[in-house]
Amino acid sequence: MANNKLTKEDVEKLLATPGKVRGVVFQTDAEYIRNKKGKESVAAIEKELERLGCPIDYKSIKAISWYPLGLRVVSLLVIKNIFNLQDQDIEEMGNLAPKYSLIVKLLMKYFLTIEMTYKESPKYWEKHYTVGKLETPGYSLEKKYFIVRIRDFKVHPVLCVYFRGYFKRISQFLLKDAKNFKTQETKCQFSGDPYHEIVITWE
Repeated sequence: MANNKLTKEDVEKLLATPGKVRGVVFQTDAEYIRNKKGKESVAAIEKELERLGCPIDYKSIKAISWYPLGLRVVSLLVIKNIFNLQDQDIEEMGNLAPKYSLIVKLLMKYFLTIEMTYKESPKYWEKHYTVGKLETPGYSLEKKYFIVRIRDFKVHPVLCVYFRGYFKRISQFLLKDAKNFKTQETKCQFSGDPYHEIVITWE
């Protein structure tokens, strides 16, 4: 177990973060831990969350209900600290989340083409978050890249890493025959940029 535990004061600041998020993100967190660390590991996370004064019963979370955005960050950070996860692990966590998400699976069935998915993605963001704005400024199947931007979403750096994996998986869903997907956050609000920009490339 890592020694850089969150304090109750840290948690209070995070819980003051404006905005809400759908409960499906907590479900995918728990599913990742069950698959990677075993069922009993979810109980360890819940115990630490209770110690911090913000208990989460992952089994009781409703996928389409709204929950505090700050609680979503606390969940990720507790998981990261308990299992001493590195950035590559958080990115993997984000990458696997769409595979576990019923909401994503339903949306991917609805968006029948790559062009439609890319164009309609900002609406999909609004179904998950009450703050921030997703933009899709351009893509090229010939040059093999997608670009996504997130504005007004300076929440926590751990989400920057998580989203790199998340958008990679969405691209993998769209381009099943492509390989060697890579993502890079080329702009970040935590570095002084006006938005987060993630570039996804493949071969």
